[in-house]
Amino acid sequence: MTTDKKNAMANQPVDRRSLMRLGAAAAGAVALASCAKENPGREARDGGGEGGPYDVAVIGAGYAGITAARDLAAKGWRVVVLEARPRIGGRTFTSEFLGRPVELGGSSVHWVQPHVFTEMQRYGFDFEEVPLYDLDASYIMTSDGAVHNVPPAKFDTLYNDAFNRFCANSRTLFPQPYKPFANPEVLKIDDISAARHLASLGLDPLAKAALSAELVLYAGGPLSTFSYASFVKLFALAAWDPFTFTDSEKHWHIANGGTAALAKAILDDSKADVRLGTVVKEVEQSDRGVTLRTADGQTFEARAAVFTLPTSVYPDINFKPGLSPAKREFIAHGDSADGATMYMKVKKNLGNTFAFCDDPNPLNAIQTEEFGDDGTILKATLGRQSLIDMNDLDAVGAELRKIHPDAEITDIAPYNWVKDPFSKQAWPAYKVGWFKKFKDMAKPEGRLFFAGSATADGWHEYIDGAVESGIRACREVTEKLAKEDATNG
Repeated sequence: MTTDKKNAMANQPVDRRSLMRLGAAAAGAVALASCAKENPGREARDGGGEGGPYDVAVIGAGYAGITAARDLAAKGWRVVVLEARPRIGGRTFTSEFLGRPVELGGSSVHWVQPHVFTEMQRYGFDFEEVPLYDLDASYIMTSDGAVHNVPPAKFDTLYNDAFNRFCANSRTLFPQPYKPFANPEVLKIDDISAARHLASLGLDPLAKAALSAELVLYAGGPLSTFSYASFVKLFALAAWDPFTFTDSEKHWHIANGGTAALAKAILDDSKADVRLGTVVKEVEQSDRGVTLRTADGQTFEARAAVFTLPTSVYPDINFKPGLSPAKREFIAHGDSADGATMYMKVKKNLGNTFAFCDDPNPLNAIQTEEFGDDGTILKATLGRQSLIDMNDLDAVGAELRKIHPDAEITDIAPYNWVKDPFSKQAWPAYKVGWFKKFKDMAKPEGRLFFAGSATADGWHEYIDGAVESGIRACREVTEKLAKEDATNG
């Protein structure tokens, strides 16, 4: 959109149709604006608030943080959760688009993901199906922008063949996927990028384009920067099976309120105190405890602290003393993703469709979420949001019409996690050469403990990995504090 056109729009009255069209985008902008206000509408508190210092402070109320907080409180520890946003959930975000619930962050769950499945069972949540199969049409866009209408049966054959060949050694490399380095050969191949491995397979051009689009989503960037081994580990976690892997990543969401409802159920089951809109800026560790200072002057004291932040956010906190060199190196180089999610409403009933668009086409995966006489709702996932302005309806429409030439978008709902000040990245994605070092990020340092899906042994790009890491952090903190109490008692 040109500057003149933007200015013209700004100077014109906004009618109801414009408000509807831009409503979800505006809601996303408001959410970011509210996040940017450090600790909005809260009064300063000293110490641990009412009741004095805490045993444990948990920084971040995403799935890792709320799991750790619940489990620590269940052990009898006094816990406070400090969350920068005015909501819980972290990089999951259940919102609404045209009266329909949508997931703008992490969304897919599955019964082969044992930690999140356990939480769903614990709190009585069922699965909601996304129409991934029985497609009416499927498309593959190659890197040059050429679009191929590929019959769904052929699409499956091409993709599955490419996928199986890319992950051919998965069972040997990852015989125990939750022990990712059980086979030491994994350490040797982590310097191989996904691009290098993909190029070595001699794939059919369409099969290669489809798989490349999928890999770009997991990479959150060019495949030349993405760890081949880390993706194969995710495949191994899905029982080394391409159907199960695809089923786990795109087909099932959480019913009855989505990720937000499950997160609330976990936190409601906790006795932890929760402080929303509380931005931690400084952490000072001593032999006796941890002092946390916030952007608005609050101070919290605890015997230990659990950090569950996205990797890219750690530089915003002043650690005294500083984090270990290994952690600082991983934070600087090991994990980041340029990805984003958006929803679109199209006037026409497009049917149940799916498309993979190879890099550098920005809308890497486009799938039907709902369709009928009143049109189609599509979900697009971007591995590299920096390739397009997701708030530019004209730009998004031009990309979509490469697949669906007569599609007219009436409404959009984008969410850009890279520009969210409390994530600064999308899902965790290990860079080539850094997967073998992710455990550096998980190691405790004195009274500081670290969780978050990037530190998980298992499904590190998923909610399941976050829950897994919260369980581990609870165990580590409990062992330390219990040992101290036994020694001092």
